[in-house]
Amino acid sequence: MTNSYFDTDGFYRDSCERNYVKVDDIARNIAWTTDTDWGELQITINLSKPEKDPRAIAEAASKAPGASDYIDPATGVARPCPLCVTEADIACGYARTIPIGGETWGMWYSPYAYYNEHCIAMSWEHRPMHVDRTAFACLLDFVDLFPDYFIGSNADLPIVGGSILGHDHFQGGRHTFPMELAPIAETFGMSAHPSVEAGVVRWPLSVIRLRSADRAALADAAVHVLETWVTYNDPSVGIFSGFDGGARAQVDASGHIEKVHNTVTPIVRKRGSVYEMDLALRCNITSDEHPLGVFHPHEELHHVKKENIGLIEVMGLAILPPRLRQVMEDRGLSRDDVGRIFAQVLEHAGVFKWDDAGRAAFRRFEQALG
Repeated sequence: MTNSYFDTDGFYRDSCERNYVKVDDIARNIAWTTDTDWGELQITINLSKPEKDPRAIAEAASKAPGASDYIDPATGVARPCPLCVTEADIACGYARTIPIGGETWGMWYSPYAYYNEHCIAMSWEHRPMHVDRTAFACLLDFVDLFPDYFIGSNADLPIVGGSILGHDHFQGGRHTFPMELAPIAETFGMSAHPSVEAGVVRWPLSVIRLRSADRAALADAAVHVLETWVTYNDPSVGIFSGFDGGARAQVDASGHIEKVHNTVTPIVRKRGSVYEMDLALRCNITSDEHPLGVFHPHEELHHVKKENIGLIEVMGLAILPPRLRQVMEDRGLSRDDVGRIFAQVLEHAGVFKWDDAGRAAFRRFEQALG
């Protein structure tokens, strides 16, 4: 595109022609939409990749890079990490470099794309996922380079994060997700950030939408929401941050907040001169009743979805496992049944429910934001 840092149309077309993007495999996936109380959700049964267990995702996040049996499906090359980019990737045209956050990052198109022009931006340095001011600045840099793409980051904690937490990365592309179309249920103000519009999105997850033409002001407001949420507790609706009584967060040697249970999933878009950032509030606490996560699909829904609810599904696109075809047959489920169950999955992931208690609790958090 002429308004992008480089020609994304040409890069994507070349990636497809070289079979870096597995067009034939992607075409095997099954996709449909389902009307729900939250709008039209997008459902896919992904036949290209196996389902991952949430516990395995959490374990992998703690491992250092080293020997690996991971074979990159696009290049056939073994990698210590699926997202470590190399000079060889750049030389062969598989990846390109982009300048974000004052660093050089890599960018390529996902071999098994979940949506149109599904791209991944990854830090050249192998380091864990982190959601903080630096990450927000990188997301804003990306949409300045590619204003026709959205960009988002998975949360940086197990259970509420994506499937790869060990390497800092974002996912973007040219696609309109259901959450983007969801209306604002109510607006609220933050006195310290008067140039930023803030509202609660009518969505099963608990999402705050920030809008401003002032990029720095938007980043400041996003940091304020994150830092308030990181230490926020509301026992009446089961939210426990891990900090006693909402005490001030500890800070590590590099200046990052040490999160315990609470974090956010951020998504950024650019609409002309206005920046828009959605912050989905996440909490990864577990309980005896819900050992895989209180704000995670509960066990009665695991026949449809057991994996972490990451960035893409937060936005209303279900990535469901191949086994679901047999589950649908065995249980007599229609595609609309599956779509409605996915809506329940998202409801389970919401920290503030859309009942009277949940709405009152969300308003208390709004008040905490000042």
